[in-house]
Amino acid sequence: MKITSRRSRVANALASALIASAALSFSTIARADSLSSIKSEGYARVGFSNFTPWGYVDDKGELSGVEPTLVRAFLKSIGVEKMDGVLTQFVSIIPALDAKRLDFIGAGMQIRPGRCQQIAFGEPEWVSTQGFVTKAGNPSKLTSLDDVKSNAATRLAVVAGGTEREYARINGIPDAQVVIFPDLPTAASGIKAGRVDAMMQTSITIRGLLAGDKHPELAYVAMSKPPLDKDGNPVIGYGAVGFRKSDPELLAAWNAWLKGAKQSGEIVRLLEPFGFTAADIAPDTIKTADLCAAKN
Repeated sequence: MKITSRRSRVANALASALIASAALSFSTIARADSLSSIKSEGYARVGFSNFTPWGYVDDKGELSGVEPTLVRAFLKSIGVEKMDGVLTQFVSIIPALDAKRLDFIGAGMQIRPGRCQQIAFGEPEWVSTQGFVTKAGNPSKLTSLDDVKSNAATRLAVVAGGTEREYARINGIPDAQVVIFPDLPTAASGIKAGRVDAMMQTSITIRGLLAGDKHPELAYVAMSKPPLDKDGNPVIGYGAVGFRKSDPELLAAWNAWLKGAKQSGEIVRLLEPFGFTAADIAPDTIKTADLCAAKN
């Protein structure tokens, strides 16, 4: 029997507390949402998804991950030392931003035209393809969505609010074969328990989930055939931080910092502890405006 370490229990309890605190934070009256107010008040309230490696509570009980690391570096660059980090479920994060209970959000979120109608994305930070998480050994021998579709008994996990649900539908996976989980940890537990055969996620997310042998019962499976978008093109995801459309000054400040961090190599140095390499960083030639204008 695997014994859960005390540190892991503490981290899990703190993660639950942070998620609970999100509900409390979301019920409070928002302050003014602008770059000037963040600077004058000396802190930013930022929402993060409960996704490894994007945002999570580590074994030391601290908010860690790709997005908190980048946001802290950005805030420091504009003279802001404090961050009020709110860890919440992925599906709740845009509504919280829209309700002005957060200043901006870092959720490992892909830039999609539908989302662009709701929020203003910064320029792309990362680029990733899709992959599968399965039980170790891939007992169902799944390497593509065609394999899922060919067996009606196969169940595919996706996370609520993620693009993977859309990709499954576009690629012909019946709704009856898709199981929607509220977050990454419960989806991983669903695979271990045999409720589902595989989960589809970005390869970066999967690498973060499985890093450090945290889930020896699970395995990453590269797709032999990538999912296709509405135009029949292989899916390549680009992700970014999100802002309200009424906050152009804050968006511009973030983009200026991000551009400098890419050019100097700072972004790779910051994200190396989370398994990132230069190949995972979106090139400057890929623009948010073009991704938002896409048909799919």
